[in-house]
Amino acid sequence: MSTTTARGLGWDHQKTRERLLRNHVDGTPCWWCSLPMFRNRTNNWDHDPTSNDPASGSLAADHSQARVHGGTQADRLLHGTCNKERQDGRRDHLRPAVTGHRIGAEESEEPLGIRLLPWP
Repeated sequence: MSTTTARGLGWDHQKTRERLLRNHVDGTPCWWCSLPMFRNRTNNWDHDPTSNDPASGSLAADHSQARVHGGTQADRLLHGTCNKERQDGRRDHLRPAVTGHRIGAEESEEPLGIRLLPWP
């Protein structure tokens, strides 16, 4: 996992995240998925107790105006997984809070069952 400095964020971003966490009210819904967010990372839906990632379940400081589009200040918290799914904001209209479906979670209306392929 890269550091905030390696990602071009650095000390100011860490301080901003700390401020956002101090002001955070547990249970506030995530803008991306609308599920509740908690300071204690083990209470967040994206926490994986079997993961070697020490940040699993942590809240991420997000730029509502993505950095690639000129955003300079993180102004809200998202679940870490939600922040990764959001990327540069191009898919904001597809966020689970709007669609009710996680991005990349393909849902089939019928189970696959047995499939036969013609053999030459």
